Amino acid sequence: MNQDRPAVFRPFDSVILASRSPRRRDILSAHGVTFTVHASDAPEDLPEGIRPEEAVTLLAERKAAAAAALPEVREIPGSSLLLASDTVVAHGGEILGKPADREDAFRMLRRIRNDRHIVTTGVALLFLRDGEIIRRHAFSEITEVFVKDYSDEEIAAYIEAEPPFDKAGSYAIQGLFGKYIDRIEGDYENVVGLPYQRIVRELEQLAL
Repeated sequence: MNQDRPAVFRPFDSVILASRSPRRRDILSAHGVTFTVHASDAPEDLPEGIRPEEAVTLLAERKAAAAAALPEVREIPGSSLLLASDTVVAHGGEILGKPADREDAFRMLRRIRNDRHIVTTGVALLFLRDGEIIRRHAFSEITEVFVKDYSDEEIAAYIEAEPPFDKAGSYAIQGLFGKYIDRIEGDYENVVGLPYQRIVRELEQLAL
């Protein structure tokens, strides 16, 4: 076991991130968590009318299950924590995922300007023993984001400078779009894509 990890991760022989997102990798690394990446594709269809917090939790659970079924994960010995996550932006009841194309990105960024929206991240935690799932836990975290006003020309310039096609809601708060953020209420890292402090709290409670 790695004694250099944050305390809540020390009981595990290995930590597995079921995500290809460089932003989630960066967050875990910044907090001193050593991990390996094992991600697998999972269905992203959602029931009609599902709430954002339910949607991201469902998608995170699917991602976790898909990763846990990978042969290389099932062969990992000892105790493992597998972590999967999904993030969406929601405005006025509409879930804004990753844009399909430039026009879709433009539509999303026009929609959220000079207004408030929420960013919701779902996290699924699987506890594994010799590759077998012995416990599951999932939750979601919500952050409110307040965006400044900006012009259509600024939207076009942003899309050109920082292609948003892999980002929920068509923006990254830690990138060039950050100058258009007025303020947030909640966890900044949740908006980036992984609510690390909430994960720590959940693991502490589960250990009781």
